[in-house]
Amino acid sequence: MNDTAQATLTRRTIASSRHRPTPWWVWTLATIGGVGLLAFITVIGVITVPPAIANLQTRVATATEPLVLGPESAPVTVIVPEGWLITRPDDSHARIVTPDRGLIVDASLSAADATQAATDAGVAAPMVETLASGLTVAHGAPSGPSEEGATAVPDLVAAVGPVSGGSVVFVASSDDLERYRAAMASLVEGVQP
Repeated sequence: MNDTAQATLTRRTIASSRHRPTPWWVWTLATIGGVGLLAFITVIGVITVPPAIANLQTRVATATEPLVLGPESAPVTVIVPEGWLITRPDDSHARIVTPDRGLIVDASLSAADATQAATDAGVAAPMVETLASGLTVAHGAPSGPSEEGATAVPDLVAAVGPVSGGSVVFVASSDDLERYRAAMASLVEGVQP
């Protein structure tokens, strides 16, 4: 073997002895770290994405844009006080919240008349009154959960009708309902015949 070949072989031997394969425990730690990072990102996504989507469906009520419930063929218009938050999961339901988030009202359409709709929502003996608009409101405190499987009892149910072949049912929850009675009354009065 000549000197040039010997020098090349020596350089290769030295280079290969300096570069050893990575030990198995380094790969194990890297894999555990990657899985941990992926789990962390997944948890953060599960926590932040649903509220972000709900916020995309929420708008602030204005005097010029009323809440419209129901299909285009038979819409029901509700004037919501300005500044309240409206979240619409679908055409026949809405969640209406006061700006201070002290009163939460779920609005939905019912095919029944106002008295029957209030009874269906859990009010044993609804009080029936006539609004200035000529519509009837049946309201009262429910005696139990308004929906099967629900655990919380709402504080007030008010059904307003007749509108588009039925009534609008408002189910209100608040820690201090007395404070929000006037606000609830303005919402009920906002149903357009």
